[in-house]
Amino acid sequence: MWRREDWRVRLPFWSRLRLAPRIVLVIIVGMLAVKAVDKLMPLVIRPPEIMFFDRTWLLATLQEVRDASRAAPAAERQAVLRDLPARRWLDFTLLPAKPKFHHASPRIGAFDDLRLQIAGMLDLAPQDVLMVADELDDPEYSPRPMVIILPTLPVVMRDVLDERRENLLSSDLRIAFRIGPEDWLLVAPKSDGQETVRMIRNGLLPLLAVAMIAALSVWVARGVVKPLDGLAAAAEKLGRDRELSLVGDFNAPELQAIGSSFNAMQLRLKRFVDDRLQMIAAISHDLRTPLTRLRLFAEYVPDQDQRRQVLSDINDMEAMVSATLTFASNQLKDEPHSAVDLASLLISICDTAADAGCAVVYAGPDHAGLNCRPLAIRRAFANLIDNGCKFGSRVDVRLREDAGAITVTVADDGPGIPADQRDDAFRPFTRLETSRNRETGGTGLGLTIAQDVVQAHRGTIALGDSESGGLLVTITLPKQAA
Repeated sequence: MWRREDWRVRLPFWSRLRLAPRIVLVIIVGMLAVKAVDKLMPLVIRPPEIMFFDRTWLLATLQEVRDASRAAPAAERQAVLRDLPARRWLDFTLLPAKPKFHHASPRIGAFDDLRLQIAGMLDLAPQDVLMVADELDDPEYSPRPMVIILPTLPVVMRDVLDERRENLLSSDLRIAFRIGPEDWLLVAPKSDGQETVRMIRNGLLPLLAVAMIAALSVWVARGVVKPLDGLAAAAEKLGRDRELSLVGDFNAPELQAIGSSFNAMQLRLKRFVDDRLQMIAAISHDLRTPLTRLRLFAEYVPDQDQRRQVLSDINDMEAMVSATLTFASNQLKDEPHSAVDLASLLISICDTAADAGCAVVYAGPDHAGLNCRPLAIRRAFANLIDNGCKFGSRVDVRLREDAGAITVTVADDGPGIPADQRDDAFRPFTRLETSRNRETGGTGLGLTIAQDVVQAHRGTIALGDSESGGLLVTITLPKQAA
């Protein structure tokens, strides 16, 4: 079985070539391949014959054919014509009516002179002699036998090609003249039966040339585009998972340089993000001990209202620490995928929120399968529903299942988020003036974590306005999430 590595072994120089020499080399190879096929084709399909006719012989033969056809009875004309000596070079066809040529008069004045000469010799009116004579361009591509009518012999071939006025060259010569009131006789060079094959060849040669050049071009283009596709996929994965996705195996010096720079950028960016997340996680973790001590001390506060306020502040701080640790540790993205009934999961989250005193309504099917990270998905939707409960009095959760994706909307009747602030709402630790404030609580990480989880599942999350004027969150998750 052929493998890509085998090609590199056979062409070790290819990986060292830059893109510009590769393109030039492919163009040259394509032109040489087309030229080679063009030269080999005559070995497969025989080129047309070239017939040299003396003009005096041709005129005498036409007169002999006319006389023989008139002298013979109508029923015997074809047999008589078949026995004529000129039958070796010419084909004779009896026609019951005047033929309809595409162009009855030749395009070259010299052929028209020959037509008039034939009419005068046969004592016919000029309109009783028709002639078709296509000019000869390239003998190799002519489908029919070619005819060269010379005034005298011998002659040099170069003179034949140069003196087109005296030496008549045609790749499709047909002469028709009247031999009776309605009968006509068609004279043409004897066919070798290969016209159809040559016409097919002439049509296939350009297509074959285009196919060969296209195949080489696609091959080179794929060698350039495939590494770029891998680079784009690695960049997308880096932005989604915050994990390294090193690229390599590039087969061009320019692409190797791009890949090396991209890998170095990933390492620097990953180190930068990890250092800051580690710092945030360390600070959040260290806060747990003093918070625990504060909770113990709060129990000894004699005033109940003050004790309740202190414990409430401590609970808020612990929630902030927990959310920060979850965001910084990236643990939700390390969870393996498994099959989950998303509808049942949403119903469970809604029931929990309803038990806590929030008016949450679920609408949708009872079952909807999804391949996802269960804990991460639960955390994301729990954050969205909790946000709706904090900022509104009612939350509507709807699920719609399509062939390849599941769409979930979470709508509340709260103050919503202005359109010009929705992008900022996904930023970590962001608390918007109109919809997020200290009175409602929150860490500013709910939407951030939800966005990270959804994007890690190759999904999309968008903010909009609900029918009641509050916030509408629309999440679309592909069923085969990566």
